[in-house]
Amino acid sequence: MAGRPPLRIGQHGKITRRDLGGGIWLAHCRFRDTDGVVRRVERRTPDGTRDQHGKVAERELLDHLDSRRTPSEDEVTDSTTVTALVTTYLTRLEDEGRAAATMDTYRYAAGKLETKIGSVRVGEATAGRIDSAIRAMSKAHGPTMARQAKTILRGALGIAVIAGALDSNPVRDVSPIKSKTPPKGARALTADELRGLIVALGESEYCTANDLVDPITLLIATGLRRSELLALRWSDVDDDARTVAVSGKVVRAKGIGLQRVESAKTAAGLRTIPLPLFALDILKRRADQPQLGTLGVIFPSTAGTLRDPNNFAKQWRKVRDDLGVPDTSSHSFRKSVATLIDEEGLSPRIGADHLGHRHVSMTMDRYMSRGRTHSAVADLLDRAVAINDE
Repeated sequence: MAGRPPLRIGQHGKITRRDLGGGIWLAHCRFRDTDGVVRRVERRTPDGTRDQHGKVAERELLDHLDSRRTPSEDEVTDSTTVTALVTTYLTRLEDEGRAAATMDTYRYAAGKLETKIGSVRVGEATAGRIDSAIRAMSKAHGPTMARQAKTILRGALGIAVIAGALDSNPVRDVSPIKSKTPPKGARALTADELRGLIVALGESEYCTANDLVDPITLLIATGLRRSELLALRWSDVDDDARTVAVSGKVVRAKGIGLQRVESAKTAAGLRTIPLPLFALDILKRRADQPQLGTLGVIFPSTAGTLRDPNNFAKQWRKVRDDLGVPDTSSHSFRKSVATLIDEEGLSPRIGADHLGHRHVSMTMDRYMSRGRTHSAVADLLDRAVAINDE
């Protein structure tokens, strides 16, 4: 009589559930680890969770088994599932220090992607199958998440190429994801609009009550990202040099909450920028006021803790109509600074350094406003080719 077939490495046997009473269940099975040894693995219903039939305990066990079978690069084969490979890739990104917010976004997209192609094995991951999965992602969740899924798959299957499980990365042959209506992006305000907005901010009772006047004015004065602005500390300001050092950002990490991290979106984001006189005046006046909390940040919450960038953005959206700038976001001020730099004739390199962009092309293509009417071109043609009737 033939015996039970042996488990493959990374494979589990039949899962058994056992009722422990009080809504607590135990789920267990046999599992063959990467060292080839078969072990009993079990998980219980988490504390505080009501588990009527043991499904929660089984889900906990399956999640644990997924983490146990996550392959390293030299263990990737054509039989490795896309889900396992994606888990490996995301773990690598986290180990490399990728921002917590980025990791949360990628994990969310990976969870949606798993329902489309997660059980497909590396050897089955053809360009056609991947293209179909990405298209299904775009239809179900929108083009932005589809692009995120494509990025994740490109990195994950790149690991398979390095391991020799694939000859080439099939994602490179997947057609691009295009939006039916490309995003407009934040609108850049003109110098006149910015001057009028500063006056309107000071006259707004809502902005005064919710401490929006100074931080919005500082965004206009610096072009900082809101996460950078809310991470500024008094120790970052140099009154004599008229500069402020951008040395971190405020982010929300899943399971942790708000935290100030000593990093930026790119290495170029850690920078020192000059402050206009009207920004220095605001900071000097603010420094004389009672300080909330002990963190030393310039713009804390009303409780003296770190201020949430998302809540800050919500407050701005609530009042922008009343201020006469309904189509702006906090990013509009960043784009406005870039456009003013361009109109002043300063180089894109100066703009990139000020805004903290690693590549000048980013500043030119996405931040310096396009489509404006430039009277200087007409003046040039008048000087060059106009016929003088006198």
